[in-house]
Amino acid sequence: MNSRPTKRIAIVDAGKKPEFVEAVLAFITERYSIQYTKDHDADYVFHSCFGYDVLKYSGVRIFATGENISPDFNISDYALAFDPMQFGDRYLRLPLFKLFPEAYAALCAHRACADDVIKSKSGFCAYVMSNTKNSAPERIQIFDALSAYKPIASGGKWRNNVGGPVANKIAFQSTYKFVLAIENSSTPGYLTEKFAQAAESNAVPIYWGDPSISQQLNPKAFINCHDFESMDALIERVRQLDQDDEAYAEMLRQPWFMDGAEPEEWKDETYVDFLCHILDQPHAKAYRRNRSRWGLKYEKRYYEMAFRPLVQSINLLKKSFRRQ
Repeated sequence: MNSRPTKRIAIVDAGKKPEFVEAVLAFITERYSIQYTKDHDADYVFHSCFGYDVLKYSGVRIFATGENISPDFNISDYALAFDPMQFGDRYLRLPLFKLFPEAYAALCAHRACADDVIKSKSGFCAYVMSNTKNSAPERIQIFDALSAYKPIASGGKWRNNVGGPVANKIAFQSTYKFVLAIENSSTPGYLTEKFAQAAESNAVPIYWGDPSISQQLNPKAFINCHDFESMDALIERVRQLDQDDEAYAEMLRQPWFMDGAEPEEWKDETYVDFLCHILDQPHAKAYRRNRSRWGLKYEKRYYEMAFRPLVQSINLLKKSFRRQ
């Protein structure tokens, strides 16, 4: 007999990859029997940043994103995103690597024997990048500067030089001493799977992206591009480690987390508690967004922009004439 409470949940605005939101819900699938629905009166609406259909739903809204987008708490009751902030019981930071179980497990596990890792390395540095649109120029700058020291094996679609995109990113990266882990933008808190996948590859990450990363990940375990005043200084540090086996081995011995302990805020229980708090309280009391006059006016403007642009244009013209 199934004694788990049933929750009617809609997933919207998740683009072509609703499995991202499903990965968030995986934290609580053992606690609840989830009934997925497309009904606009769904009790809970998990939504992301790929549309405005959430505005059609009346239920409690939980925003979750793997993109560098901040939540709008006028629209959402709760959110899981990258921003390093606190907002009562409405928000929890979610680094994207938490949704990559094998990669995140590598961060939590004891480091492999450094000597064995070194024996498995046959190449200098790997990079797997396929997104070529609207990406940070630092990606190209770091790649080009490091390539001037030694060629980088590029296994993605971008500047591929290994005979085509690799089938297995981790297997490919695992034979290289260093791995470029470069985000597509730099914002405090914006931390994706790239760093953890470099760790999973038993490589030293050369990281650029979240400038606050060293607050929770051990700076002795990786090369943080944000620590260097110039590109020359960065490349010199890579050269030193590449040519000094003992210094490289010492970096391989370092735990990934500060003091070797997984941060409390990143433990599974933290995410379970956050989501269960939303779903366990009486439904009527779970709302947090402003559903009174100004909250409704705010949502109406967004709704008209998304679904009734002609009506909105007419209303704007009327307001313009009134002001004259």
